[in-house]
Amino acid sequence: MSLKVTMLGTGVGIPQPGRSQAAILMESDQLLLLDCGAGTLLRLDQLGASLEDLDTVVLTHLHLDHVSDLMALANARYLADMPGLQVFGPEGTDVYFKIAKSVYPNLEEMDVAVRELLPMDSITLNGFDIFAEEARHSVTALAYRLEAEEKVVVYSGDTEPCPRVAALARGADLLIHECSFPEPFDVTNHTTPRKLGIMLKDQGVKRVILTHLYPQAAGCEDEMAEQVIELSGAPTIVGWDMMSVVI
Repeated sequence: MSLKVTMLGTGVGIPQPGRSQAAILMESDQLLLLDCGAGTLLRLDQLGASLEDLDTVVLTHLHLDHVSDLMALANARYLADMPGLQVFGPEGTDVYFKIAKSVYPNLEEMDVAVRELLPMDSITLNGFDIFAEEARHSVTALAYRLEAEEKVVVYSGDTEPCPRVAALARGADLLIHECSFPEPFDVTNHTTPRKLGIMLKDQGVKRVILTHLYPQAAGCEDEMAEQVIELSGAPTIVGWDMMSVVI
């Protein structure tokens, strides 16, 4: 069987044409959602994905542009009389849901099961073997290596380039890595093409998709991809909402 990856949301918290907030749909024999930012439910509907089959979400971190549609997804499944939702995420995810339940008491009826993950945790979900690693961001954040159908996909979430994520990506069939700003921006907590290209040199990554682009990247997309290719040698493209790749 093949492994299909769809970029549901490739943007950030600032609205921009063609980019809703962070979300990736993984499809093997089952579905798995990585992050669930604003616009995810609309993109899932446009894709024709079944909410009934989408019962597991894995979060990289708890910033709003990665979790804004999570309660909406739980609520949609509840209103449609579907079984509960499994949510996995970094430390703080359980507290996040407890606070949400204090605001929306009907969440108690939605049967949302939360499990927190730590760096170097491994777990099998919906046919995917998943390994978590620490990312370098302004809040607690995880990157993930997912293996299914003898293929490897790595998702950075939000992060600066760092050795842990580089090691996680080594030899991956597909790396989905944030590249928030074009050169010559000098940023912390996020990634630029030059820093990403340097990080990926000699890592043996077979394909790279850049995601989590700020509006400042508009018009620079091809140049950003070319800079990563020049420095790393890894085939690289910029992701757009609803882009799908089959591995």
